[in-house]
Parts: sequence; C-alpha cells; structure tokens
Amino acid sequence: MVLIKEYLEIQTPLIVSSSVSIDHALRSEDKVIELCKARKADSYINPIGGMELYDKGRFKSSGITLEFIKTSDFVYKQFNDNFVPFLSIIDVIMFNSKQKTKEYLETNYTLL
Repeated sequence: MVLIKEYLEIQTPLIVSSSVSIDHALRSEDKVIELCKARKADSYINPIGGMELYDKGRFKSSGITLEFIKTSDFVYKQFNDNFVPFLSIIDVIMFNSKQKTKEYLETNYTLL
C-alpha cells in the first residue's frame, strides 16, 4: 500500500487504526465512528459494498458525513482482448502509465 501511494504521489497520510486511541473491542460501524471521532473527521468515505453495513443516519447523528465510493466502468488494454473489470489498482498500474493511472483515480468514481 505504501509503495503504491508513493508511486502515485498520493500525499494523504496513512494511519494504522490500531494506533488510534479508542476502544478496540468495538466492531463494525461503532468502531469506524469512534475512529472518525478520535481523528476529528467530519466525513468518512467507504467502498460501495459497505452500503448494507453502514447507516448514514448513525454517522450523521455523530456529526460525520458518510459517503460511498462507486468506481465507474472504464476499460484499458490488458494482456488480450478479454477485459476483466474491477481488478485491483495493481492491475491498473501494470497496464497503464503513471499519469493515466492518476487520471483514472481522479475521474472514474462517484460519491453516493
């Protein structure tokens, strides 16, 4: 993760959640909300798959805006003509230039 972040020149700091002073016995939504509070975050972006796990109302009542990130359909050349969508960032980097990968990251998502 750190190598990918550095390669793509992403400046956002990474913080290991276990280093944040909260009750680590908390689970799921409760733990995420407490992590956000501890870091004084007013927003949290989760992958689209979390829509069934997290409730925007619970986050809002804690003063946190919850959004879900949905990747758009985009196609790039892989080994052959059979494109396999929604693979990892490693696949995108492997088949695209650094600049093109950065463009994909900046333009191919929607926040819900």
